[in-house]
Amino acid sequence: MEERGPQINHLGFADDIIIFTSGRRQSLKLIMHTLATYERTSSQLISKTKSHFFLHSNAFRTTCDRIRKYTGFQQKETPISYLGCPLLFGRSKNIYFSDIINKVVNKITGWQSKMLSYGGKATLVKYVLQSLPIHILSATTPPSTIIMQIQQIMADFFWGWRNDKRKYHWSSWKNLSLPCEEGGIGVKLMKDVCQAFQFKQWWVFRTKQTLWGEFLKAKYCQRSNPISKKWDTGDSQAWRLMLRNKQTVEKHILWKIRSGSSSFWWDNWLGVGPLAQFTTNSNRFNKDKVTDFIEDGQWNIRKVSQLAPQG
Repeated sequence: MEERGPQINHLGFADDIIIFTSGRRQSLKLIMHTLATYERTSSQLISKTKSHFFLHSNAFRTTCDRIRKYTGFQQKETPISYLGCPLLFGRSKNIYFSDIINKVVNKITGWQSKMLSYGGKATLVKYVLQSLPIHILSATTPPSTIIMQIQQIMADFFWGWRNDKRKYHWSSWKNLSLPCEEGGIGVKLMKDVCQAFQFKQWWVFRTKQTLWGEFLKAKYCQRSNPISKKWDTGDSQAWRLMLRNKQTVEKHILWKIRSGSSSFWWDNWLGVGPLAQFTTNSNRFNKDKVTDFIEDGQWNIRKVSQLAPQG
């Protein structure tokens, strides 16, 4: 956790609690002492059979033995599921998202598809099947093969089966995803839904004040503006994905002056993009606000002329 970042309290969790530790003896003793104090105070006992600890694959064996000795917990391999989403280290693998595939298949299995018209199937696809992976897509990004597999299952259900063989698909799923007035049936491409949630992550990060956003800014943007940041080795994959989408999303974000709290150099408050792109000077660490160039409700022409790019 960043020392200058927001303090994460109990409101940052839902059911389970994840505790981060260095694995040192003193740290483990302090954690177990805190948990014991909680048990005495609340009269609620912590189930050690349901509690686990996780280590990096390169961790020493002695570290593993020490944690098991002081906590009484058993080691578990990643990924784990938290609020329906897999928590993992490194890159995503298809097997981590097999549960959502099973949910879609099980839902279809329970329907008598032979008794349904194409209109009925389209309604089930749009309002039931496409709703199942929404939670995961809003919180994480599955591999593209998983998204395509879910889409293929929906297409097979829509066109139907005959003698355990798929019926011929008379139109591609891409064409069916068009609005009804354009010849489609109004379903959504899962790839587009996933990308929309990715774009929304950056938009929320930039435009709203949230605990999650403040944590990311404290971790990655303490000295420079998020627009000027580039992904570096050691940064999380989630942050890398956000930076990959920022250029596309920033084109559609326009800031209004109002109180002048927008960044003078990096926020698009003129409608032409960030001013930093029109100057050769490095303003990566410049934290000037628009209000810094306004005095008594009027622009400070002298200061603007000296610092703002000409054009």
